[in-house]
Amino acid sequence: MERNTGRRPALRPDPPHNREVPRWAPPVLFGALTLWLFREFILSNQMLFGMDTLTLGYQARLFFSEALQTTGFPLWNPHILGGTPFIESLAGGDSLHPLSVLLFYLSEPYRALGWKLVIHVFLAGIFTYGWLRTLGLSREAAVVGGVGALLAPSFVTLVYPGHDGKMFVVAMTPLLFWLAEWSWHRRDLLPGALLSLSITLVIFSTHFQMAYFLFGALGLWMGIRAVEEGRARGWKVGARGYGVFLGFSLLGAGGAAIQLLPAVSYVTEFSRRATTTVEASSPEAARAYSSSWSLHPEEALSLVVPEFSGNSAGGAAWTTDTYWGRNAFKLNHEYLGVVLLGLALLAFLRTGQGSGRAAAEARGADGSRAPPGRPVVVWSLAGIGILATLFSLGAHTPIWRMAYEFLPGIALFRAPSMAIFLAAFALTTLAGIGIDRAREVLDAPGGLRRILIPTGTLATLLVVGWLLSVTGLLSALWTSTLYREIQPDRLDALARALPHISRGFLTAALLVGLLALFLTLAGRSRANTRWSLLWIGVVALVALDLTRVNSPFIQTIEPTRLTVPDANVRFLQGRLAQEPPFRVLSMLQGGQDVQPSAFGIDLAAGHHPNDLGRYRALIGMEGSGIPEWLARFHPNVMDLLNVRYVLWPDAQFGPLEGVEPISRIVLADGSSWASVYPYPGLPRARLVSQARVISDDADALRIILEDREFDPRDMTLLAEAPPFMPEARPDGTAHPLDAVTWLERTPDRIRLRVQASAPAILVVSQNWFPSWVARVDGVPVQVLRTDLTLQAVPVPAGTYEVELSVESAELQQALLLSGFSLVLTLLLGMGAPLIRGLRARPLRNE
Repeated sequence: MERNTGRRPALRPDPPHNREVPRWAPPVLFGALTLWLFREFILSNQMLFGMDTLTLGYQARLFFSEALQTTGFPLWNPHILGGTPFIESLAGGDSLHPLSVLLFYLSEPYRALGWKLVIHVFLAGIFTYGWLRTLGLSREAAVVGGVGALLAPSFVTLVYPGHDGKMFVVAMTPLLFWLAEWSWHRRDLLPGALLSLSITLVIFSTHFQMAYFLFGALGLWMGIRAVEEGRARGWKVGARGYGVFLGFSLLGAGGAAIQLLPAVSYVTEFSRRATTTVEASSPEAARAYSSSWSLHPEEALSLVVPEFSGNSAGGAAWTTDTYWGRNAFKLNHEYLGVVLLGLALLAFLRTGQGSGRAAAEARGADGSRAPPGRPVVVWSLAGIGILATLFSLGAHTPIWRMAYEFLPGIALFRAPSMAIFLAAFALTTLAGIGIDRAREVLDAPGGLRRILIPTGTLATLLVVGWLLSVTGLLSALWTSTLYREIQPDRLDALARALPHISRGFLTAALLVGLLALFLTLAGRSRANTRWSLLWIGVVALVALDLTRVNSPFIQTIEPTRLTVPDANVRFLQGRLAQEPPFRVLSMLQGGQDVQPSAFGIDLAAGHHPNDLGRYRALIGMEGSGIPEWLARFHPNVMDLLNVRYVLWPDAQFGPLEGVEPISRIVLADGSSWASVYPYPGLPRARLVSQARVISDDADALRIILEDREFDPRDMTLLAEAPPFMPEARPDGTAHPLDAVTWLERTPDRIRLRVQASAPAILVVSQNWFPSWVARVDGVPVQVLRTDLTLQAVPVPAGTYEVELSVESAELQQALLLSGFSLVLTLLLGMGAPLIRGLRARPLRNE
């Protein structure tokens, strides 16, 4: 018996056509396509446009980058919505990802944000190539799959909405499948260790919903493969392989514990997401939230004809104000690729190869790879793709509802459409298999006719769709049967989309027709030129098909739009240098404005994906907007939040009455676009002499908003009893000798000098969170929660230095777990090859 070395078993010799593709060609091709796709960004100093990048993405990364170079890794972001934890709330995105940290050190944040997307697009092609080669596909087929993955619109178009976390997960998907499949071809633990490290990186992307879908699909795939290996090589082999996979998956999650565990705790206990889903007013409301932003029948047909449902992104005529679907808007695209679909259909053609045990045993006793495209692979990937598509349709199919009811965590998610990336991954893999299957079928008698049946059928259906669209029958039937509740504004959008829909059906039919033409020419050519002709034509078709959809979603902007402050922000910066800390209520962008935070301005409102639930309740934020009562400046809330200035959109709402602006931006016609208005809010830190213990959050909020006897100038509402109560003044006002002086303020640390004539409560207008600790002259004291969401520190009479800092025991424990998991992973992955190498080394005679 041959001694097992733990190395990858020898593969079947490359077929002759493989020798026409040099090993260096795939990465060069992928690099060239990436360069062409992002040429306007790469060859300039501009910034990639992303909607979320303009809201919070850039500001959060800029804050992170500046903190790294000054005060160190930040644990708290004080600039938005009263302050939020940095790691736990996921506002920093992929700040723990090694590539992100490196890029933010090497380049400006606005360039780093774009480069990390460019790099992941390129890596998606490389990883898919490796995955398909591990399945045993030819180099040509792997190149086609790599091009399909690199240019997949469900992946690339995420650039426009700025969903970088999603793109990270999509790019890593083929890598995880590659390493998982590779583990079946080696006896040692190196593939498992690499898989574990890759899982850690996926979690560091901080898009847990996409990671959840990926890990579920990977676990399903490995379960199928374990059964296949068990039938072919013994059930112990299958069980051992799956057990190793599970073990290293847990190690991968452990390696990301510093990101995963605190975030899960935060989202389920403190974030508004828990109250929006699990604690919704009714089960129906919770389900409606979780099923929102799903695909609908219009988007389902757009998987094949991209123009059908229209879009809101702009950049081209067919993507400008043409979205007539049922979501609020559409800024990306899930198009799968009609050429890839045509190739994927070929993967289901039979070539005479057996199935089941006979197909699995085709690998032989040495464990070498089976011929690609065996039925279990084809049907498993097809099943994963179909399940992902049905889930993406949300409440339109029972698949999502079953997952919602029985799978843990689904109730906390929304946007089922995110799962469509798994359908794109499955389709790309099947298309690669289809290429090699086409070669095998073409060599058989009657092979060309068998190949043209599925492609011809697809082309015929698309021609029928074109005829129905140009006659208006398709839209009429659609709106009278599938979309009866369509609103007038969406009917207008449909009217704008109709010419593009007809053109889309015709374009798709022509592309499939060209694919059939290449297949016909390949079938009638000489054997030595057949494959080259087919492969070159298919690569060109796939690239052309997908690039035409991606192009409108790749846009650039001048970075000065984010990096240069306007006149109002410059005024506020000047006031910040002269005054104690204050907050600004910016009502630009409906209260979601975060741009001033990039210049050190603390905001009372803003945008955050996981803001603190209690703060949201205090300011009355609903969804992503602020209700009318805050826009009219509820005095108690404004005082509690330390609002000293209001940034107001005059052009939208008109100037504020009864107060003069102290800074404004004037348009060319002399009208005011936005102005800064003063507001006499309370200091960020102050002493109060009266306190009430109100443990119920609803009661505390009611008192703040409705009780006329509540005066935040000298009253605070503690959530629990303090060690001692303050001494109330007879007239209810502060003593003239009481004072709070700011000594130091960094993201994670505050130092104050407090002078109190009697025991009092120091109220700090900053969100309470368990990781904040306090010391009074070095003596630890408890930080209490007050006024629903703010911080309070009881102080005795006298003059003291009070220090507030972030010290999270949970983060420290998670960091230790991450370090332990990573070290164990490296030892398991690298230790066995190292020991084996030492044993094989001959001993020297001394």
